[in-house]
Amino acid sequence: MGDAMSDVFFLVVGIIIAAIGLLLIMAKVFTYIQCTVPINATVVRLEKDYTYFRGITYTYYHPVVEYVVEGKSYTQMASFRTLRASKYQVNSQMKICCSPNNPELIRFVGHPFPLPLGVVLLLIGGTIIFCFFL
Repeated sequence: MGDAMSDVFFLVVGIIIAAIGLLLIMAKVFTYIQCTVPINATVVRLEKDYTYFRGITYTYYHPVVEYVVEGKSYTQMASFRTLRASKYQVNSQMKICCSPNNPELIRFVGHPFPLPLGVVLLLIGGTIIFCFFL
């Protein structure tokens, strides 16, 4: 009975991991489908974010961009971050795409996160599920 329970446990864990990976992939794909209008956005500032790990403080920077759609100005902070403050200079240009129906919904061109993480989780979950049927 113990072996059957552990097999079912790994099947459930595999399904959960694969489902999370699939959700991350679908979220990114939906932003690619919805955000089709290319725009040049200006980096207006860098927001600092701190992470503490094993007694060391790491400083990350999120670029905050401003862009104009149909005469209205919008400001958004990027979901990705970098360790280098010099990677995104203030007043530099970044390419983004926004939704024609909802200009506040944007994606940053050239930043695929969370797509790679979703693919990895889907592969790990799929492998665990496959091993269940061996």
